[in-house]
Amino acid sequence: MEIAQQQIDALNELGYLRLAGALPSRLLGCWRALVDRLEAEAVAEFEQGRQLRNAVVADSAEGPRAYRINDILEHDPEAVLDLLACPAMTAIARQCSGPGTVPLSVDVVCRYPHPHPPVLWHQDAGHSRTHPYLNVGIYLDDADAGDGCLRYVPRTQRGLLDITAIEEAHGWNPPGVVEVPARAGDILLQDMMVLHGAPPKRAPGPRRTVYVEFRPAEAIRRQSFQSEAWVRLRERWMAMVLQRCAPEDRAGIADPGIDGLEFADLASPAAEAERIMATWEPPVPAHYGIRQAVHPEYPTPSDLRHLDP
Repeated sequence: MEIAQQQIDALNELGYLRLAGALPSRLLGCWRALVDRLEAEAVAEFEQGRQLRNAVVADSAEGPRAYRINDILEHDPEAVLDLLACPAMTAIARQCSGPGTVPLSVDVVCRYPHPHPPVLWHQDAGHSRTHPYLNVGIYLDDADAGDGCLRYVPRTQRGLLDITAIEEAHGWNPPGVVEVPARAGDILLQDMMVLHGAPPKRAPGPRRTVYVEFRPAEAIRRQSFQSEAWVRLRERWMAMVLQRCAPEDRAGIADPGIDGLEFADLASPAAEAERIMATWEPPVPAHYGIRQAVHPEYPTPSDLRHLDP
């Protein structure tokens, strides 16, 4: 798979890009089944008074619902390798992120109808912008227009914003805001610092999205937020991805100074995943408003407020 230069230019200019139908149907089916299973396990644990590791579950009017399932690597490393090695993901790593790119995390975000929380306006992971830093959303369900799909404010990725002021002045409709619907199997790329959010979902049914963060290892080292050992483990994992993907998809991803295929001591996927999970370090924090915004239609639109807990 190749991403057109016009699309790459749009991503760099606007801060987001949708790749329609980019996930192979086989992987879409596998990941839907995996997330169905993990959600069921998380809810079952919650109902027994426990919490599935790395899952966030809470009560709702329709019973317990999963909000997030983090670190899918811990639950199914083979599925993660298959996803990262598919042509669309290697094209994103090669063409949009560049040499030395590694995956930082693979998580699932689950959304259900209001009063399940909206996604407040925010910018992910502030950084120096010397290298690309991407959040890649792989849609397992449709995100229809008018039903709480992601909204972006184009060209806001250059620096951190006063988000509370934006929320209080404009609610869900800042100047220039763009609503970006997606279909199951679409992949939505975003610059980590573009301003984005999602109003409450209205229609029945779930919306699950797999999120993968991509960043060149050199940039992670420069920011020094995570340790050298943390970065090195992700380089090892990327070496496993490169071994699994098609030979024609490898070029341009491995760091020229570190051939990603020359880790002679790689263990099994399960063992490498266990090492990564044993050395967890916090992510670069996202940037939200500094206080709860006051606006008549934000974050809950007025016509939905009677459903608030």
